Amino acid sequence: MANLLRKKTFLNFFPVPEYLLLSTAGIVITDDDTKFVELHRKLFKEEFKLARFNKQENPPGAVESGLINDPGKLAPVLKAIVPGRSIRYVHATLPEEKAYLFTVSVNRVSAGELKDAVASIIEENVPVSLAESVFDLEVIEESSSESEAKLAVSVLPKNIVNSYAALLESAGLTPVSFDIESRAIARAIIPRGSRESTLIINLGRKRTGFYVVENGVVQFSTTPAYGIGGDDSYPSIPDLKAEMRKVFAFWDARSGESPGGQGKKIGKILLCGAGANRKDFIDKFLSESSVPYAPADVQANFPSFGRRDSKMSLDESLDYCSAIGLVLPHH
Repeated sequence: MANLLRKKTFLNFFPVPEYLLLSTAGIVITDDDTKFVELHRKLFKEEFKLARFNKQENPPGAVESGLINDPGKLAPVLKAIVPGRSIRYVHATLPEEKAYLFTVSVNRVSAGELKDAVASIIEENVPVSLAESVFDLEVIEESSSESEAKLAVSVLPKNIVNSYAALLESAGLTPVSFDIESRAIARAIIPRGSRESTLIINLGRKRTGFYVVENGVVQFSTTPAYGIGGDDSYPSIPDLKAEMRKVFAFWDARSGESPGGQGKKIGKILLCGAGANRKDFIDKFLSESSVPYAPADVQANFPSFGRRDSKMSLDESLDYCSAIGLVLPHH
């Protein structure tokens, strides 16, 4: 069932012909900037090579907390970073801070019935009606000997999805799928087959994403409005430390509530985003961490990335994890 479901990308608008996937592009729109990545895929193989990448600052106030306030100012940005007219179909992110994520166990049903089962409980778990929302799900675990399947469900207000689709279309781009940033990043940097609990910290200038991944699936996400800031004073570090302690406390409590108290505690921290290469910031932020941490590796599931050939440095790659993950296939 899991393999069946993961062939579909989040909010998959259209069934995409195979030939459109031979050259694939990912676009990430944040409050600060817009990023573009194009990968080339070998015919009939899941082998990719980084073709092009680009980033441009967004006009101040055009996007705030994930809300598109001024699409007229953003469309030229999209047109500027996408090279020529060679790209039309794209995968794109939706704002993490506007998404609701919850986990749930449901009775085992066929893949075709699973979304209906989740739809019936959406309004019990998020403050948005089913009619005004769009959702997707991933299977966390299932066993032939069990009668239930555990799922991670992501929900977004429909008006948010429509605003991003309209923006892309105004720039001459057709969205073939959307995903939230946490899931795209996890797809890029969590090794396939990993079952351990990992905390991903996505460090931006004005916000930071804390995502807990277990069994390869994002199961917890929070995005406080604290980032690395614009200078070296780093006034947000105490707030970020407090937020991280909350994440660990929540996950430890949840692990203890599992049958027999045998849940998996967070075993490592992976860092990505624009601030992940600020060594002085990282040293101060994680000075009290007893959990080992390291920069994310976009080659975890992308061995043909060829950083040396692509001219993308390790530091640059930390800021492009979500864009790369958008294009990589689900497993």
